[in-house]
Amino acid sequence: MAQTPQQFFEKNMKWFALAFLCLFLFKSVQTCNRKMVTRITEKEYIHTIDSLTKKYDILEKSSSDTIKKLHFEIKLQTEKAGEADKRATAVQSVAEKMRANTTVNVRGAQIDTTRKIR
Repeated sequence: MAQTPQQFFEKNMKWFALAFLCLFLFKSVQTCNRKMVTRITEKEYIHTIDSLTKKYDILEKSSSDTIKKLHFEIKLQTEKAGEADKRATAVQSVAEKMRANTTVNVRGAQIDTTRKIR
């Protein structure tokens, strides 16, 4: 005796309903699990972004402070170098003036340094 498809479905309807219920529950659990994993990943992502933003802000502030400090030190050293050049020029000027106005003793003889030797 052959069964028709309608008789087969009527006879096994409770098994089909049970199989569909199991598949539905399995997919529901799978979807909830995916949502939980997505939420956890999203929280980790947000935490990572927040910590990187904080570190960036801290590094930016400290580097800008360091840059300002170094610019100040460069200006200070430039001023010191300018002052040293002025002092060196003044010393050289004084030395040239003294040389032009003095005589040098060489082995007991006096030589006039103001005279130019050809």
